[in-house]
Amino acid sequence: MNKKMKLWVAGSVGVLMAGMMSVSVYALEEKDVIGTWYVNELSMGGNMTFHPESMGMEVTVDIKEGGQIETTTSSSGEEPEVDQAEWKIEDDKLLITNDGETKECEYADGKLTIDADGMTMIMSQEKEEYEPYVPGEPVENPAIEDFEGEWMCTLMEAFGMQMPVDAELTGFEMMLTVQGDTAELSLIESGEESKVELSGEVEGNNLILKAVSEDEAGTMFFSCDLMKFTLLDDGKLCFEADADDSEESEDSETDGEDFSVKTYFDKITVTE
Repeated sequence: MNKKMKLWVAGSVGVLMAGMMSVSVYALEEKDVIGTWYVNELSMGGNMTFHPESMGMEVTVDIKEGGQIETTTSSSGEEPEVDQAEWKIEDDKLLITNDGETKECEYADGKLTIDADGMTMIMSQEKEEYEPYVPGEPVENPAIEDFEGEWMCTLMEAFGMQMPVDAELTGFEMMLTVQGDTAELSLIESGEESKVELSGEVEGNNLILKAVSEDEAGTMFFSCDLMKFTLLDDGKLCFEADADDSEESEDSETDGEDFSVKTYFDKITVTE
């Protein structure tokens, strides 16, 4: 190695070491956490995140001076629940103790994250407004070719709530493959996968799919024996289950309540 190269390497290493030594670990202080925090994100199993208002919930955490915490949980149509706990800072972590059980709460980039009972809550001191998905308009007179491809179920709308479709959250996952007038629905529920062969045709603005065999398939929310899909102008595919398809509607008195379920599919784009 020539002299110039040695000097360049030595200088580069020196700059790198100086930069590493100048980085200090941030020490969490009381002023960082005291105040009102809003749960803007929830996740179950560490997978998909969603806004609590999509489930009709609102969670506010008030961290007070003197080591007290007040958590207020509001659900649609119910009185708010208020829970008391205690907090302290130890080893740059916020520790929250409730009913003798202590949970660690991580602080990073102005957010607090806590894991409890399989659910992760992410809090910020600025409330993020929830914007529900607004479905597009049905595509007029679609052809069978417009429905062809692979579709993944990503969103469910039921009982006035919208939630991402995830095995941990909704209890099922679905994928639909359409090829000409035949289709296959892959359904994963309670960790078990089943496949339903379907035949279909376009009627008006909808694709009507019927199960080829008489084997019953579906979830607690709907049956897969007869399915009506609508192509929307935002690119999504909508399957609307009638209230009669749901076990909930069969076992309960509806009292005028809407038990219909809509699921929305996104087309899977394969990059070659």
